[in-house]
Amino acid sequence: MPIPGEMLKGGWGVLRLQPWHLAGVFTSSAEAESLAHRLGPAYTVKYGEHTPGSSDFSFTSSPSSSTV
Repeated sequence: MPIPGEMLKGGWGVLRLQPWHLAGVFTSSAEAESLAHRLGPAYTVKYGEHTPGSSDFSFTSSPSSSTV
């Protein structure tokens, strides 16, 4: 069954970490937050890269920063 945004290469992913479930990928954080809220507390929103047509979604836990 297709997920919202299944053909996007990146954006805001709505996901459950355990067990893994990618519920959708959105260009807007507001849309992603809305879906996560409807799905319940097990779901979170992360910004990352998505493999179109799959449930593969990669993100970093925290933004990387460089110090000068």
